[in-house]
Amino acid sequence: MRRMTECLLNVDLGELPGEDEQLYALAHVANIACGGHAGDDASMRRALERCERHGTRVGAHPSYEDREGFGRRALDVTPEHLRAQVAAQCGRLAKLAADRHLPVAYAKPHGALYHAANATPALARAVVAGIVEALGTAVTFIGPGTGALHDAALAAGLAYAREGFADRGTRPDGSLIPRGQPGAVLTDHAQARANTVRLATSGSVDTVCVHGDTPGAVELAREVRATLDALALRAEPLGEGALRLVLPEGLERRATREALCAMPGVLDAVITEEHACVYFAPDAPPEEPRLALARLLRIPAPVAGRPLTTISVRYDGQDLHAVAERAGLTEDEVARRHTAREYTVRCVGFLPGFAYLGEVDPSIAVPRLATPRTRVPALAVGIAGGRTGVYPFASPGGWNLIGTALDFTAFTPEEGSVLQLGDRVRFKRVDR
Repeated sequence: MRRMTECLLNVDLGELPGEDEQLYALAHVANIACGGHAGDDASMRRALERCERHGTRVGAHPSYEDREGFGRRALDVTPEHLRAQVAAQCGRLAKLAADRHLPVAYAKPHGALYHAANATPALARAVVAGIVEALGTAVTFIGPGTGALHDAALAAGLAYAREGFADRGTRPDGSLIPRGQPGAVLTDHAQARANTVRLATSGSVDTVCVHGDTPGAVELAREVRATLDALALRAEPLGEGALRLVLPEGLERRATREALCAMPGVLDAVITEEHACVYFAPDAPPEEPRLALARLLRIPAPVAGRPLTTISVRYDGQDLHAVAERAGLTEDEVARRHTAREYTVRCVGFLPGFAYLGEVDPSIAVPRLATPRTRVPALAVGIAGGRTGVYPFASPGGWNLIGTALDFTAFTPEEGSVLQLGDRVRFKRVDR
């Protein structure tokens, strides 16, 4: 059996007119209604277009053929008849997906069929046979962690993703509260988040579902996706009193440090280009620190509100000619491209006040020098890979020097680093 290594968000979609396209951007997998309980060729085409636009994986969502009851009533259907219905529904979606060169990589029964087939081996085998007939054996089956569907899918050689529900309430035995009863459908963000954490950290599920027809589905899905993205960040211990987190490129660094330092038990957090190092007392480690970053993963990085610093530069660096030659440009063009961009402080290292700024224009990105210089003058402006920066003091260094910053102070003993995580920086060319 092939096991999924990340916990995915799957959303049941293509069921309602006017559904919000944001759900496709948030879902890893879209389970598309394919005519049994809802959906027609037009809605399936629309759903597939959105999957293609947002890079969402396509799943088939077959059902009892019961549009009047929205597939939420168990029907008396023979296994052979059910197999044909499921194959026809999945085949209809597969044909439309093939027109867009999209694979249908997942399949998940809907509603009453999901539960009835999981309790009845003959129905489970019929559902799986219909899916295989239409989609082949490369599909991943989404279903309950145990039961007849699990057994039938594995027997047919399918990959299997064990599912939990963020927006559904459960009984003490773990079964879902039937729809229509109090607590069956959850719309509170805190409950959905708690469900997601419990499921994703239990090791018992590979995917978490949000139903597209749940009230407030977009915000619920946003909360669940952010929680899953936070829990997916790689973490490794650094001794007994520290933890290192691998940060995604788009996560705003200053807000990251503030969020981590605000956690009870965290003594300090140091942000580097790619990591956050969280320090705490070994006998009182914080609760899951990755969850402190979920809020930041819900929203775009707030760039516009950060301070903008303009640094005047005289482009006279000793490596300017070599950078231009490597790029096939004139020295004036290197200077123009260096000043054309607005940069963001990605981290502050290796000297006090040395801000790593990104990203430089790829055409002038150059690797560090093979042999660092023993002395780089203070306020030298350099490029190394996709980063640029200003040396605050005279020091050793291996960056390619293209200019000199004028009238700029990078560090003061009273205030520390002048440039802080997330600050915006532009360079302005001057000739004096």
